[in-house]
Amino acid sequence: MGIEIKISIITPSLNSEKFIKKNLQSIHLKQKGRFTIEHIIVDGTSKDNTIKIINEFKKKYKANIKLIRGKDKNMYDAINKGMKLVTGDVWACLNTDDQYIPDIFLMVVDEFKKQPETEVVYGSLEYVNEKGNFERKLYLPKFDVDFLILAKASANIYQPAAFLKKSVIKKVGFFNTKYNYASDYDYFIRVGLNCKLKQINKPFTKFTLHDNSITWGNKKTATVQKKESEEISAKYVKIAGINKKSIKIKLFLHYLRQIKLKNLKYLFKRTIKKFV
Repeated sequence: MGIEIKISIITPSLNSEKFIKKNLQSIHLKQKGRFTIEHIIVDGTSKDNTIKIINEFKKKYKANIKLIRGKDKNMYDAINKGMKLVTGDVWACLNTDDQYIPDIFLMVVDEFKKQPETEVVYGSLEYVNEKGNFERKLYLPKFDVDFLILAKASANIYQPAAFLKKSVIKKVGFFNTKYNYASDYDYFIRVGLNCKLKQINKPFTKFTLHDNSITWGNKKTATVQKKESEEISAKYVKIAGINKKSIKIKLFLHYLRQIKLKNLKYLFKRTIKKFV
C-alpha cells in the first residue's frame, strides 16, 4: 500500500432515513488523517427520504459517495455489488444504522502501515440506543478460528468493526447470498481460515440497538439467523477438520468478560426484563 491509503466503505441501504445522516457524518466528517475515503452505498430502491438525505450530504460536503440503486436478493447481495466496485486499498462494511467511532480510520491505517503482512484489522463494538446513548461495550476474546466455528455465532470478530485489505476479496471471495442473516458469520470464518488478522482492543463502531433491527429486534429473523449459523458451523467443522469439543468454559469466560463496571446498568436492565 502507498503512503496515502484509500479506504472504501460499503453501506447496504433500504429506507434508512432515520439513521443515514449519522452514518454519513461518522464516515465523512469525523475521520481525519492521511487517507482518502470512498463510500459505496448500495440502495435497494428506498421509498422514504434516504436518497434525498444522501444526495444533499454529498453536495454539501463534496463527499466521495457512489450511490448504486436497484433490487437486491438480500443485504449480502447488496454488499457483494459494493465489493465489486471497491477501488480502495482497504474496505469495510457499515450498515446505515451504525456509526464509526471518531478517528478510528487513522488507527486502522497506522496498523496496516506498521504491519504490512496484516490483512485484517478489527476492533470491538459499542452498543448504543436509537438516541445514540451508550448501552454497553463488547469485550472480545483473542481470535481463535476453532472457537468461532464451534460457537455457532460471531463470538470474537464482528463485521461492523473489521477492515480488510482489497486482496482479501481475491483470496476469500464474496458473501454467500444463500444465507439471509448469517453470511457475515460464514465470511469471517473463511477470513479466519485464510488471512492474517490483527485485533485492537478498542471499540471501532457504534452498533445501534433498535426494534427494527433485522436480527436484534425481530425474533423471527433471529431464529432464522440461529438456524443458518448452526448450518454454517457444521459445514466448517467438516471443512476445517475440527474435533468436536465442548466450548462451554470458553463461552462462560466470554460472558464473564462482559461483566465490567461500564456494562452493569445494561446487564441489570436485561436481567430484570427476563423476569418481568
